[in-house]
Amino acid sequence: MSERVGAAWVVLRRAFAEARNDRVTTTAQALAYSIFLSIPAAFLVVLGLFSVFASPETVTGLVARTSTVLPAEATTLLEQSLERAARQPNRGLVITVLGVALGLWTTTSAAATLMEGLTTTYDRKDERGFVRKRLLALAIVLALVFGAALVLSLLVFGSHIERWIGSAVGASGLVSWLWWTLQWPILVGGLLFAFAVVLYLGPDVEQPRWALISPGAVTALVVWLAASGGFALYAAWFGSYDKTWGTLSAVVVTLVWLWLTSAALLFGAEVDAEARRWEDERGVADTKPAGTNRNRTAA
Repeated sequence: MSERVGAAWVVLRRAFAEARNDRVTTTAQALAYSIFLSIPAAFLVVLGLFSVFASPETVTGLVARTSTVLPAEATTLLEQSLERAARQPNRGLVITVLGVALGLWTTTSAAATLMEGLTTTYDRKDERGFVRKRLLALAIVLALVFGAALVLSLLVFGSHIERWIGSAVGASGLVSWLWWTLQWPILVGGLLFAFAVVLYLGPDVEQPRWALISPGAVTALVVWLAASGGFALYAAWFGSYDKTWGTLSAVVVTLVWLWLTSAALLFGAEVDAEARRWEDERGVADTKPAGTNRNRTAA
């Protein structure tokens, strides 16, 4: 047990040192900007669907639920966009088709940027071809969309789904108890799966057999949960983005949150890379070395 703790401490120290050498925070800024550029295309799909199927009452209910998870500035931006779409139902199909086309391109481009950043953590250069890289980027996008959908389903729409299931089976009390007991393990497991897929497919390195639980995926999840929770608390109680930035406050808050998310994923990749190198040094890895550090800090 003590040997494992010691190894984990060595890996973390090396990961922090390599994160500084690889300028993870700077890369996360570029990645956050790239992801942010893909949001308008995703909004086009949402707006197109809402303009066809949604009513103002639906928008009000959705915004009320999202306000429990998203910062107030982001909620306001979402509410304004959805209300405008609901008032123009005739343009829904065109907006949806355009949004899907742009969404596929922009989201896979953002995922490709993420893949380059993850490869950098292994001190490698991404040499995958265009087609293969786009297909892997699409798989990464699907994994992240799955994680986002899980968060929305459990945290945003959870109470509504729970009441609907309880009414349908005629056991509201039992369903409520099961729902609140199982939702957090399911949420953590689903996010861990999404992060594990990203950290496995993203870097252009020879990977060991895929596993749901890896040091990097666990680290990325813990860092992301802590950073997101801390930033949400700061934005709600101590931040003054609306006073400083006015209507741009939603953009600023979203960019900061995307930066934190990107940094968590990149640091998780650093942990995986250092764990691989530590195994290689001791001859226990079953794959080729993960790469050679440029400026290795002694353990």
